[in-house]
Amino acid sequence: MTKLMWHETRPYEIGLDRGVYYPQSGSGKVWNGLSRIAETPTDSDQRVRYQDGIKVQQNRTSGYFSGEIEAYHYPDSFYEDVFTQTKAKPFGLTYRIQTDNGHKIHLVYNVLLGSTNYQYTQSGTEEFVWDFTTLPVEVPDAFKSAHIVIDTGLAHSWTVVALEEIIYGTDTKEASLPTPAEILQIFEDNSILQVIDNGDGSFTVIGPDSAIEMIDPTTFQITWPSAVYIDSVSYRISSL
Repeated sequence: MTKLMWHETRPYEIGLDRGVYYPQSGSGKVWNGLSRIAETPTDSDQRVRYQDGIKVQQNRTSGYFSGEIEAYHYPDSFYEDVFTQTKAKPFGLTYRIQTDNGHKIHLVYNVLLGSTNYQYTQSGTEEFVWDFTTLPVEVPDAFKSAHIVIDTGLAHSWTVVALEEIIYGTDTKEASLPTPAEILQIFEDNSILQVIDNGDGSFTVIGPDSAIEMIDPTTFQITWPSAVYIDSVSYRISSL
């Protein structure tokens, strides 16, 4: 039998910072007043089939990313871009959540705001509260999604820097929200081990000596977590 043990390291997620609002046109804007985001999936559909009173099948379809946004203030262009339009305009959003191992960057696409809850009191004003939903976008080799999370505790530090230079901007480049395909390309370009399909049935592998071991002058072996050997003559490999 194994005795249960409680370790000192306790994974956690806390805090909300670096909110950025991305209008449909123009550069990203700092959202200083962003105070809370509640993430709640909606529109999920659970279908259950019974036969003679016995449940024989249950399917659940994935829902859209949605929730609630709370803020003391919003970017200067936010009111004109979102509220003065006859038809609600979707926008992009990024924010960070602190963890025990760094932080997680959340990228949200096609955010659509619902009703606004706001009230005035004798002592001051309350925060703005909006319900929101999203429209998913194309993700290469995966299901559509409107929400991507980058765990900086797992990603290479230089890859995170390359991503943040895009979403937060630099001294010479405005902040913008990259597409999922562009995010994947950032990780591909900054990976330690790169696998390049030459398009003729062959491939080229680029990586450090610790990842590629030469067995003889014409044979090499890839010793890396992304190389999964299926049997003696076949394997699955990806950039990492």
